[in-house]
Amino acid sequence: MKTKKERIIPYLYVLPAALLVFLFFITSTVFTLYAGFTDWDGLSKMNFTGLTNYLALIQDAYFLQSAINTLIWVLAALIIPVLIPLALAIIISRTNFHSTYKNIFYLPNAVSPTIGALILTTLLSNYGLPKLFGLMGFESLDTYWLGIPYVNTFVMIGSSVWQGIGTNLILFVVGLSNIPPEPIEAAQLDGASGLSLYRHVILPLLKPTTVIVLLMALVNSFKTFDIIWMMSGGGPYRTSETLAVTMYKETFINGKYGYGSAVATVLSVIVLFISWFYLKKTFNEGEGH
Repeated sequence: MKTKKERIIPYLYVLPAALLVFLFFITSTVFTLYAGFTDWDGLSKMNFTGLTNYLALIQDAYFLQSAINTLIWVLAALIIPVLIPLALAIIISRTNFHSTYKNIFYLPNAVSPTIGALILTTLLSNYGLPKLFGLMGFESLDTYWLGIPYVNTFVMIGSSVWQGIGTNLILFVVGLSNIPPEPIEAAQLDGASGLSLYRHVILPLLKPTTVIVLLMALVNSFKTFDIIWMMSGGGPYRTSETLAVTMYKETFINGKYGYGSAVATVLSVIVLFISWFYLKKTFNEGEGH
């Protein structure tokens, strides 16, 4: 029978971490929630304004544009960074040099997002790939892609996929290697092969890994900031902003801390709701099976 002191000691080890979480996460969250209901500019006294900031968001064309751009990033994140790594993982797992290929595809992920964005910005400059395409005879492509409204969003999504594909690839490779061979062998004895084998046996067994990859891609797409900020700054004319970029601009550049806090609150609520809904649906389906 453990004494009271022995039961308390394990909790003392995690107490410093718990205090740090409370100090830097919970308190800042509560403060941001409150600031969203004020007209605070970061310097003067906070004046409670109720739902004024949230009503202004609905009428703000820049906010609506950034919401649309965020939705585009989310849809792209649920398709491209999942399907491409999955296909590559299936191909790599069937080769004899899968370690080499994993290192090659994971290499861009080892570079910080800021450095990766700088590299890609240089490659996409007027003296980079657009110039090369122009010399090859594709004059219509010889332009600054990051300066074209809406086109630059898809260019940056491609850049984000290039840099983040390695993590999802590794997860899928590990997931494929952990699949027990018995169900696959049984399905092969029943005549399953090729696409039929993957569709009815391997992919359902890979579902736990797929859920993790999808959830990571979903959350990361909502908070994408560094690539957009380094490559386009949200421009031109704020047409490539996402909610994370709008939050930063309104808060730290325009000095509207209350308004920026409202944007941050909306973004956080959306992420929490979608993550909760997705996880609940996934786990309920798992219990049903």
